[in-house]
Amino acid sequence: MEEIKINNGENLNIVNNNKNEIVMNKRLNLLFIEGNRQNIDKENVRACYNKIKNLGYIESMPIEYIPMDEAIEKIGDRKLFKMSVERNVGKGEAIISNFKITLEVVKQEDYLNYDGVCEDGQHRDLALQFPALNEVQPTYTEVHIPANMDIVSYIALRNNGKVWNNGDFYNSGISTNNKEMDYILSLCKKYKAAFIFALYTFGTINLTSKQIKSIQLGYKKTSDYGKLQLNKSTRETGDKILNALKEHKFLSEDRFNGRFAQGLKQYYNEVGNDEQKVIDTINLIDKEQWDKHFTPKQGQSMEAKSYVEAFKALYADFEG
Repeated sequence: MEEIKINNGENLNIVNNNKNEIVMNKRLNLLFIEGNRQNIDKENVRACYNKIKNLGYIESMPIEYIPMDEAIEKIGDRKLFKMSVERNVGKGEAIISNFKITLEVVKQEDYLNYDGVCEDGQHRDLALQFPALNEVQPTYTEVHIPANMDIVSYIALRNNGKVWNNGDFYNSGISTNNKEMDYILSLCKKYKAAFIFALYTFGTINLTSKQIKSIQLGYKKTSDYGKLQLNKSTRETGDKILNALKEHKFLSEDRFNGRFAQGLKQYYNEVGNDEQKVIDTINLIDKEQWDKHFTPKQGQSMEAKSYVEAFKALYADFEG
């Protein structure tokens, strides 16, 4: 590898000379610029922390920055900020379960005390400030703004790619290495995820999109969610309930949403985990009963709790 030096005298090792990706002997001290997503999402910081903590820093995903001498020429009237993580409650160092993010405006005369302006990777930069990640060595890439282009316009243009949404993760085919969870994901290709997540977690806590993404990305394991107990029993119950709904003469798939399934899940809990009673109640639904119990008044919507009350009232009519 070719060894070079930058103006602060630190030695750098080039990883990929074509992309200017570099591994630092020390971390860069970067500022954030006014206009570039100053409302930092603490959940994103936590996610970055967990990824780095569990996977290490992936060299091919460098933090991108604009060197300070170049940034100064393009800042204009915008402020530069020093963003830091600090302990939120009590004394001591910040930890991932107890932190806040502070913002300090930096004086112009102090700009050259910093290496540059963070262009992409603000959440990773903050995650790396936690003492628990002190030994992690990140990678950086210098970026250079085209002549006559506003600095924040460039940042916005650079970050204008489409971020994966929940559906992208569900349909990606990325294995969770858990056969029950992968089975649930396979059903999300046909049915709404919120509907399937509730239907296949009868008797255990809810499965969430956040859990799915963290496991598919590799920085969490299913064992990290110990209260989520997916097994042969939860699959069999889910299959029976789904089959009863699919074969129903009145109910159609457009009614299969998350709130309806959550209502079934809560009703299952209230009837003592009696799956047959849930199926019997489903089979009592026809157009007349739907209009009577499941059609809300004008301007209202059926929430999970409302579905539970409707299932109970429907079964009470049958018994009575």
